[in-house]
Amino acid sequence: MMYTIFHNMVDINARIVLILAGLHTRGHEYRYIVQFTTVDAYHFSFFPTGIRLLNGLPEQVVTSPSIYVFKTRIGKLYP
Repeated sequence: MMYTIFHNMVDINARIVLILAGLHTRGHEYRYIVQFTTVDAYHFSFFPTGIRLLNGLPEQVVTSPSIYVFKTRIGKLYP
């Protein structure tokens, strides 16, 4: 789902939740900021968890040209 939101394939305004980190000393340039919260209901919800997972993926997986290629590359990472 994060792939489809990241590539504007669904009608969700990602600009509200996905904020680019800016500096990228580690990982890929498409890393996003996970908003700080003290409420567990938000901390463990879809967007913060999805952003953490997306930030941890290699750049070639995040920038996959299609959902099929994305799923194939994820499958190779986690057999």
